[in-house]
Amino acid sequence: MIKKVAFKTLGCKVNQYETGALRQSFHKNGYQIVEFREKADLYIINTCAVTAEAERKSKQMIRKAARLSPQAIIIVTGCAVDSNLTDIGYCESLSFIVGNYHKGDIYNIVGKTPLNKEQPAVYIASPEKITEYRESKCNSATSRIRGLVKVQDGCNQFCSYCIIPYLRGRARSRHIERVLAEINTLADKDFKEVVLLGINLGSYGSDFTDKKMDLVSLLGKIESSGNIARVRLSSIELPYINEELIKVFSCSPKLCHHLHIPLQSGDDKILSLMNRKYSTKQYLKTIDLIKERVPDIAITTDVIVGFPGEDKLAFNNTINFVKKCGFSKIHVFPYSERKINLASFLPAKNDNDLIKSRCKTIVNLSKELHRSFIKGNIGKEKNILIESIRSEENRSIACGLTDNYIKTCLRNVKTGKGQIIKTRLTEGEEDYAIGKPV
Repeated sequence: MIKKVAFKTLGCKVNQYETGALRQSFHKNGYQIVEFREKADLYIINTCAVTAEAERKSKQMIRKAARLSPQAIIIVTGCAVDSNLTDIGYCESLSFIVGNYHKGDIYNIVGKTPLNKEQPAVYIASPEKITEYRESKCNSATSRIRGLVKVQDGCNQFCSYCIIPYLRGRARSRHIERVLAEINTLADKDFKEVVLLGINLGSYGSDFTDKKMDLVSLLGKIESSGNIARVRLSSIELPYINEELIKVFSCSPKLCHHLHIPLQSGDDKILSLMNRKYSTKQYLKTIDLIKERVPDIAITTDVIVGFPGEDKLAFNNTINFVKKCGFSKIHVFPYSERKINLASFLPAKNDNDLIKSRCKTIVNLSKELHRSFIKGNIGKEKNILIESIRSEENRSIACGLTDNYIKTCLRNVKTGKGQIIKTRLTEGEEDYAIGKPV
C-alpha cells in the first residue's frame, strides 16, 4: 500500500524551498503527496521562529496533524525546533524533532530510526558548528510558475531583534556548479523565471576561499549560461549593494528590475539600537543611485514597527523617510519579542495597541505608494510572466507579474500559464494594472 505524506510550511521562501526538496525526496521514494488537510501516514511541519506568532502557528499545526490522523508519524523541523526545543518537545504525538541542519536527511531518518510515540527521536546540531553549506539530496519540487533556487544559508549580521543567526548558523554559500545545474534543470522543465534565495543573499561567496566569487559573479555565470529567461533576487541587505551590482541591473536583459532592500526603521537612533549596518543617509544615497541607473526599478522593503525606544518622533521619522525613498511596496512587521536576542533587554517597550495603530498607518502608506508606482508605469511596455488564468463573466483573465513586480491582468488573451507576454500597461487599479498584449 502506497504511503501518504503531507507537508506544511511556515515562514520564508527558504523554508518553502527546503520543503520542496523534502517533497521531492519522498515522492522519488514512492510516497504519495497529499494536502495537509487530508489524512496521511506522515505529516512534516517545517516551522518558523522569526516571530512569537510564527512559533504559535507552528505548534498549532502540530496539534492539527494529530487530530487529522492520530496514528500518523508527525515530524517537526525548522527554526522553531532550534529556537525552542523544550517547548516543542512538550507537544504530544510527535515522532521526530529535527533541527535545520538535519532537515535534508528527514527521509533517511524516518527509514532508519525506530518509532517511539512516548519519546520522539531528536536530531539537533549546534548552530555554532554549522560552517559549510549542506546540499539537499534532491532539488526543490515546486508547483509554482517561478522556480525557487536556494544559493545561500545562515547569517553573520546579528541584528538585535533577530534570532535567525542563532538558529541557522554562520553565512555559507552553495557551490556555483550546483546552482547552475539546478537552474538548468528548471529551464529544461520550461520554467521562465527563477528566484535566488538566501537567508542573507548578498553575502553569497563571502565564505569561499576564492574571494572573487560573489553575488555579481554568480549573476554573470547565470547570465552567460543562457538557459533561463528571467532571474529575480529575493531580498538583499543594503551593505551588499555596490556599483558592480547596480551595473548588472542596468545592463542585464535577464535580471528582473526589482530589489527588496529591508529598511526596518527610518530613524537613525532606532537603526543603531537594531544593530543595522547603515544610516538613513547611506540608505537614501544608495536608493537614489539605483533609481538613477535603473529608472523603472521597483524597490520594496521591510519595516519593523514598535521596536523598543521607538517614540513618536522616531515613528514620524520613519514615515517621512519612507515617503522620501518612494518604495513601491512596504512589508510591515510588528515588533516581536524574542528571548535570546539583544533587543529583549532594551527598555521603553511599546504598547501592543500603539504598535497595531502604527502598523495600520504604514500599511495605508504602502497602499498609497503602490498605487503611485503602478500609475507611473501606465503606458509602458513590460514582459508579463503569466501565473494564473481564470474565467470571469465569460471572459478569460490571465494574470502575472512584470519584471518590476507589478501584478498585471490581461483580458481575453489566449495563452498558458508560465508564458511570457509583451504587454502595454493601460490602466491602474487599486493593487494591479490592466494590460494589452503588444
